[in-house]
Amino acid sequence: MRSDLLTADGLTKRYGRFTAIEDVSFTLRAGEVLGLVGESGSGKSTTVRCLVGLTKPDAGTVSYDGEPLQGRAAWHRFRREAQMVFQDPYASLNPRMTVAEIVGEGLRVHGIERTAAGRRARVTTLLGQVGLDAGDLDRYPRSFSGGQRQRIAIARAIAVEPRVLICDEPVSALDVSVQAQVVNVLRDMGRELGLSILFIAHDLAVVRYLCDRLVVLDQGRIAEQGTREQIYDNPQAPYTRSLLAAVPIPDPAAERERRHRQKESAR
Repeated sequence: MRSDLLTADGLTKRYGRFTAIEDVSFTLRAGEVLGLVGESGSGKSTTVRCLVGLTKPDAGTVSYDGEPLQGRAAWHRFRREAQMVFQDPYASLNPRMTVAEIVGEGLRVHGIERTAAGRRARVTTLLGQVGLDAGDLDRYPRSFSGGQRQRIAIARAIAVEPRVLICDEPVSALDVSVQAQVVNVLRDMGRELGLSILFIAHDLAVVRYLCDRLVVLDQGRIAEQGTREQIYDNPQAPYTRSLLAAVPIPDPAAERERRHRQKESAR
């Protein structure tokens, strides 16, 4: 099995005179969690749309498992083995379907579980993996909180046994108190199932405890990329340093010390 699983090479996308992303290159390796971070308008969404084939880049290529994503067969395999968890848990679940139907749909479409009884049993197991139970099978999305809905979305994504999860700001619409719970579910699923996860976020505080490496986007270009320790302990790009400076520190004494260091370095 290759170490490099999903690769963006020189992705560029323009809309008229506006360049959304330019020369964006990075690799998601097998079994790792890679964070793609940046403020609103930094190019994260365009990058993801190019990665999954929703937007055609003007330049650059996307490769999966060492092969360029070209042709129907390549895209069919990728879309079976790469699943998405979307930002808004209130919009991404069909309100007219029960949890059993939502999570089981992929099992039916891909022929993984051909009988209704088999799908129901499998969905029950999946719900248990994300912290829900069999009593939720016949309920509708409106019955759940935002955090619970995102757990359902994660169960739906892992149902088809993907190799890659692409999580597009999956906790930004949730209360801060719930964000850590969903991040923990993703972390546990990644470890348990050996998933490779691309985690898109604007909040560096969220990705710190989940990601192995980070790619920092600024105005459509990569400002910096490296391991979690490199980015947090020794950021090189001024933009990265400004993002980190905006992350609150729960310890008041540590926060005062950080502000003091910032003032000293600005002199």
